Amino acid sequence: MPGRRLPAQPVDDSLCRRCQTVEPAIVVRTEPLCRDCFSKYVQTKVVKRMETFRVRNSELGKVRKLLVPLSHDACSVGSLHILSHHLKGQAEKTGRTGFKLCILRIDDELAAADGQRDSSLATIQARYPEHEYRSAALSEVLSLDDLSSLFPDVSENRVECASPRDRLLSILNSSKSATGRQDTLQILRRKLVVQIAKREECEAVVWEDSTTKLAERTLAETAKGRGFALPWTVADGESPHGITFYYPLRELLTKEIEAYISFVEPPLDQQLVNPEKPATVSTKNMTIDDLMNQYFESVERDYPSIVANVVRTTGKLKAAPLSQVEQQCELCNIPLQGQSPEKSRLCYGCIRNIPQSTS
Repeated sequence: MPGRRLPAQPVDDSLCRRCQTVEPAIVVRTEPLCRDCFSKYVQTKVVKRMETFRVRNSELGKVRKLLVPLSHDACSVGSLHILSHHLKGQAEKTGRTGFKLCILRIDDELAAADGQRDSSLATIQARYPEHEYRSAALSEVLSLDDLSSLFPDVSENRVECASPRDRLLSILNSSKSATGRQDTLQILRRKLVVQIAKREECEAVVWEDSTTKLAERTLAETAKGRGFALPWTVADGESPHGITFYYPLRELLTKEIEAYISFVEPPLDQQLVNPEKPATVSTKNMTIDDLMNQYFESVERDYPSIVANVVRTTGKLKAAPLSQVEQQCELCNIPLQGQSPEKSRLCYGCIRNIPQSTS
């Protein structure tokens, strides 16, 4: 009869929920998927976040450049692989691409020397030779961004701070706590990435943060006194740093990215650098960021919807247009909204980290 619906085909739960042809290799938020369907699921999530950079949105003869910071963890390497795969697909379909990548590695002179990072970078360059590559020492931020007004004791002490590395170490040690040192380190790294992106004439920075990492940052930044700035901290689009930020992994859990790279052929194992886990310490001595990392690492295993809801809820917050912002924090650049004494021009979170700002 016209308009009569055919009965739905029964679903075989022993096979992949989507293709119904092979056995599932992974369960994604209650949905069993095979390797191919899971890979398409991950890649589609990322590509949809990059709609702005479709080929049809690019000018002939002018390719838009994006900076991708590389930390050698699963999310960083997975993001690079997916974006590279997407660019190859664009080239095969249209003969050109909507963007190109500049890969940046920040060398942390304060961390223990590790040849594994150099080996990983060499492997990545050999596998993805089509991209530009840049390296920078973390201490370069001191020459790119004048911090003397915020850390006068460090800048004026020419004897004890003879090298950029020593100055950087003194700045971090001037923080009041382990959380403050880690927070300042993150801020300086982000400032360096932004400065290099502008120097390389990149249109935007593409960060590696997954849903899990964004959820961690949401609660960590709130606990550190920057909750009012969350709309600028974890959202795609215009940032207070004068350049656009994108988070293409924002709809994927860290464990899903880790599973994805384990299915890639040839394997991506040689591109990963697994940082050494710090010795077990009491919760009292942990930094806020480490505590949030530990919390969400356990939550995403059994309650992934909670992690996703944290990010979705934060995404609903509306930020005022940056054109209406009159003042920004001199250290972390987030907009100030009556959260700082007029003389310091620092946000509450940075005031807590820098002893000089309270004197």
